[in-house]
Amino acid sequence: MKSSKRYLGVLADMDGTMNRGDQLIPGAGEVYEDLIQRGIRWLFLSNNATALPRDLAARIRNLGIPASDDQVVNSALALIRALKKEQPAARVMVVGEPALARGILDAGIAVANGADQTDIVVAAMDRGFNYEKLKNAQAAIRGGALFWATNTDAFLPVANGVLPGAGSIVAAISVAAGRGPDRVFGKPSPEMAYMALDLLELPAESCLVVGDRIDTDMGCARNAGIDFALVLTGATSEEDLNKLDPMPAYVFESISELKILFD
Repeated sequence: MKSSKRYLGVLADMDGTMNRGDQLIPGAGEVYEDLIQRGIRWLFLSNNATALPRDLAARIRNLGIPASDDQVVNSALALIRALKKEQPAARVMVVGEPALARGILDAGIAVANGADQTDIVVAAMDRGFNYEKLKNAQAAIRGGALFWATNTDAFLPVANGVLPGAGSIVAAISVAAGRGPDRVFGKPSPEMAYMALDLLELPAESCLVVGDRIDTDMGCARNAGIDFALVLTGATSEEDLNKLDPMPAYVFESISELKILFD
């Protein structure tokens, strides 16, 4: 299935696409090395905002893929980049993990001391979420603060089932505040894809998003105007394809088949 298009960049999801937990999907490392050697530029896109890109890159290297820190774009990075560029003087209330708060502080953005001093509420995955945080976020947003979310993933897949994701926390704040977020940075929002295109200095038509999820990965690609390759090693099964309209540009049993497009 050689493509008639010449792709110069790959924007790949991680879990379910490159790996399952701490195990690489067979052939994922080989296709990465092959395309890199051909000069294809490769970035990893992750909704995970519990870690900074350098931490996610370290995890990727531990899987056996020699990725550099600047090859990872996650929803935390996209949000922090927007804060630096558009709201550098904002005071931010962080409902999220310590890594996200640290990234915001490292970017020179002030963390708010109280609801009445908050310009933007940032909501993300937060395993320390409690009623006090919900109350403070509600007060800040009802008091006029903007409401930004890293992502709206309702759940996180784990070995024995699922856990509540950032979307569950965003939903709780939305109900309490009486409105949804003003801005979402993770997939299916195109924000991360736009950032990736800027970093690669490539147009959308020269890149390919690869992922295992229709709702997030394919949604992001479509919203950003980028072709999408679906892999059947994660959240989407072959039976699910009968329900898709429109279909992805490409469907592969696994990412190991991706090199067909570049032969």
